[in-house]
Amino acid sequence: MNPAGSAGQTRLQEIFDAFDKAWLKYWESYVALQNRLDDSLRGAREVQWLSATDQGKLSEVNRLQRDLFGSMPRRLDYTPLGQVTQDLDSASSKIEELEVALSSEEEACKKLEEAIVILKAQTRMMKESLAQIRK
Repeated sequence: MNPAGSAGQTRLQEIFDAFDKAWLKYWESYVALQNRLDDSLRGAREVQWLSATDQGKLSEVNRLQRDLFGSMPRRLDYTPLGQVTQDLDSASSKIEELEVALSSEEEACKKLEEAIVILKAQTRMMKESLAQIRK
């Protein structure tokens, strides 16, 4: 056996092992974020209902929320490994696809952060207005 090839194979296995650990950390963070987003979405939805000052407005809010929830993507489905090709010939293209997806995700997270800042500002303004009305 070629010693350089064996060392290269060992190094590749170490890289894949490190990737597996990083992927598990990513997965845990993804699930935690998804759960937090679900909680804040539920809270924001309830606050939006407060804007329904009459039956017509309530119908409008319900229709809007129904449309928004209808457009939400489903959570991921599990794909058994038997359906995934494991040949190293396609590894480069899979890695490239992952890099593109992660870059896109990073941009989406930036937009989410911007939306959170706006929503928090609106929440503060509502809270202050309610406090003034109750005085």
